[in-house]
Amino acid sequence: MITENKGKIDKVHPILLVEDDKAYARLVQAYLSDADMLSCSITHVDNLQSAREHLAGQQHCAAVLLDLSLPDSYGFETLERLLLEFPKLNVIVMTGQSDKRLGVEAVKAGAQDFLVKGDFDAPQLDKSLRYSIERSSIINRLEETQRLARIGHWECSPSEHYFFGSEELYRIIGRPYHHTLSCEELTSGEPPLSLFMELQQESMSLGRVQKDTWIKLPDGKSRFISALCTANKLSNGEYTFYGIVQDITERKQTQELKKERNLAEHAAKVREQFIASISHEMRTPMNAILGMSNLLGHTALDEEQQEYVGAIQQSSDLLLGIINDILQMSTIQNDKLKFDHKPFNLRELLCNLINVMKYKAREKGLSFELRLPDNIPEMLMGDALRLNQILYNLVGNAIKFTHKGFVRLDVSEAESDAQRVHLRFEVTDSGIGIEQGSLNTIFETFARLNTREHIFEGTGLGLSIAKNLVERQGGELRVESEVGKGSVFFFDLWFEKAAAAPATKREEPGELPEDMSFSLLLVEDHKMNQIVAKRTLEKKWRNIEVLVAGNGQEALDLLSERPVDLILMDIQMPVLDGFAATHIIKREMPPEVANTPVLAMTAHAHIGEKDKLRMNGMDGFVLKPFEPQQLFKSVSEQLLKKKQI
Repeated sequence: MITENKGKIDKVHPILLVEDDKAYARLVQAYLSDADMLSCSITHVDNLQSAREHLAGQQHCAAVLLDLSLPDSYGFETLERLLLEFPKLNVIVMTGQSDKRLGVEAVKAGAQDFLVKGDFDAPQLDKSLRYSIERSSIINRLEETQRLARIGHWECSPSEHYFFGSEELYRIIGRPYHHTLSCEELTSGEPPLSLFMELQQESMSLGRVQKDTWIKLPDGKSRFISALCTANKLSNGEYTFYGIVQDITERKQTQELKKERNLAEHAAKVREQFIASISHEMRTPMNAILGMSNLLGHTALDEEQQEYVGAIQQSSDLLLGIINDILQMSTIQNDKLKFDHKPFNLRELLCNLINVMKYKAREKGLSFELRLPDNIPEMLMGDALRLNQILYNLVGNAIKFTHKGFVRLDVSEAESDAQRVHLRFEVTDSGIGIEQGSLNTIFETFARLNTREHIFEGTGLGLSIAKNLVERQGGELRVESEVGKGSVFFFDLWFEKAAAAPATKREEPGELPEDMSFSLLLVEDHKMNQIVAKRTLEKKWRNIEVLVAGNGQEALDLLSERPVDLILMDIQMPVLDGFAATHIIKREMPPEVANTPVLAMTAHAHIGEKDKLRMNGMDGFVLKPFEPQQLFKSVSEQLLKKKQI
């Protein structure tokens, strides 16, 4: 039997319900009919064989709601048989009250989620389905990207007899994906599985180990792989292992045949595609997570709930920092970095940096000092943004690795003439220091300075980014350090002297009254992000009218009927994207619409370039995931500017 639930979005998700209890099946179908945000078509079967036949003839199934107790299969075997035949299937297991443990085991074995019959309602079912479909979609895209890049990942917990490997990992080692490797097979010593044991043993003492080696496959062939393994010690004393394996056989063969250049160009394109794709795919749900947690944090919560919301926000901020580091490194490696040559105030830049970083230093009880002699010219010509990035990374690193004592930023003049000045920047700390053997490797990409006692958060990209930014401006970043006594990172750069800017009073934009009435068009295709932005704005301004369009064409249709005061425009959308829609608004619509301020609201990190935005007719941007205050400030500035005009 097939039923349909016509939801609020166009895309229809095929759902297979495998349940032999007809009454309960009708209840689940009723729940799905009440779903607010999920549009789905439901196929119901009452046994495993019918489910297998349906899936075999179905091109796509968004999710399977699977009862583990069926007439022709019972218990955990039901899931195993289904995943053995359809390993990429998105399964949500339904268990009885007495079989909750089966649900937990099912998730470990590959199910996306589990629901206990009688314990969930329509919103919970809707939420579980939406999240599992979103996760499954992201995982499939990641696996496809891994396949293109020939990168597999794995994790292992020997104490729990647990091993997981991605599909690409199994391809690399020549094993069938439907045959899940066990910890016993890993310890057998049989090649190439012996490699995993070697990596785990070495990483137990080193924390992180990387090696390039040939491996022998079961069919007798060989592959050259690059393997990375990281050991994490849990609070109960058990070195959980995480690893990445990349098949670089072709690269090795190309090196041997002196054809490395062509392969490197191909790898760079794959990497750029991977980074750009992951940036957007991660920032879009991150906006929903941060936005919803911010809205939740402003509701009536008890102390424990507030603690959970805070943990979500802190973890999300950390993940966002990792994304930004990876994107910055990708920009550098693809030689797409551009440097400005504009006047800037050095003292103002350094004081702003100190004001931003002093809170982190204060949290750790560190003294934090800037030493800037009066003879240093204030006005210089150069790239203030890049200088700030370099110092931010160096000062941030110093604070991270210093547990007591001080962090200091010194600026001194090495030499100068009438037109130029040669400045030295030094960041000194009293932190843990660096072993002499590591001084030559800490600037490498993904290098991380961990100790036996502590594993520090971060990507290991900060110093590599700083080094590249310094070198591309003609300088050199160096370090002197002694274990237990601290480190000094320093670099020299030439700057042209700039004329002092005339003293002018800088007028800050006023605050938009919270009772001001205005209309705003939100153009956004992601349903959750529509809710986040709409509710965030409505909580700030009581008299705001927020209209919503799901794509650029819907926005044009709406604007042809009535003008608005401001437009928030997503960039990547179906039917008509943000750039094309803005072009039509600004150049083809009547003046009362064409003069409407347009703010780009996008998950593309590289889009944060004002020149590119203005070339496409936009008046500013808000980068997702957005901070509420950043959104409020941008909206206020545009509306106040429009009011003055």
